[in-house]
Amino acid sequence: MFEALFDEIEASLSHLKHLADIKQLARLVEGILRQHARVEDDLLLLARGFSRTELRRFEQTRHEHQEIDGRLTRIRAAHALPEARTLLRGALAASRRHFKNEERKVFPTVEKVMDPQALARLGAVWFLRRQTPARWSI
Repeated sequence: MFEALFDEIEASLSHLKHLADIKQLARLVEGILRQHARVEDDLLLLARGFSRTELRRFEQTRHEHQEIDGRLTRIRAAHALPEARTLLRGALAASRRHFKNEERKVFPTVEKVMDPQALARLGAVWFLRRQTPARWSI
């Protein structure tokens, strides 16, 4: 889903004529990446039994988040259309690298190290957070 959304945003970037439009797209990207980061934070809470090598992989993802967040933050402060366009392209490229890193390193580590029952509980929490009515709490 992220890849398809990023493709659409990148395709529209060169056609946008107003700085506000690019800033709005950046806020959209920031919002969906914030949700993604929450899922990663949940995984880190369960990472107590991981080795130092495995924890370094998670730490790398945090650094990647900081790089992406930095670019998106700079878009909010941008005063020129070309600057904002370049920053958003950079944030999308960094996000793509981040997702590839997760697929190659982080997710296989989680599956290998975590107890299958803990993974099932994590999946249930993830599902409930997305399916529970707004006024309920889990």
